[in-house]
Amino acid sequence: MEAITSRALLLASVGRAVKHAGQTTLYLTPMHAAKDKLLALIANIRAALSHVRDVAEQLPFADRWQTFLDYVVAKITRPLPPWLPSAQLTAAG
Repeated sequence: MEAITSRALLLASVGRAVKHAGQTTLYLTPMHAAKDKLLALIANIRAALSHVRDVAEQLPFADRWQTFLDYVVAKITRPLPPWLPSAQLTAAG
């Protein structure tokens, strides 16, 4: 039997970090056959990090991490319908 191996999409990239004026920029070059899918994933990560930078820049590290997680969860889950108290449900029905 032959072992089944696979490469994780985000691990199949060559990266370079550039620091300038106190800011670090990460450049990734995908080396995977699913390059288009990988570029979409990287764009989504960039959007999440930009959201945190814009919204939670002055917050402590733990709060910035929570803001990042909230953003990611909101993007991958379906919004729930509005919640109504049980008294309003019986009156409406």
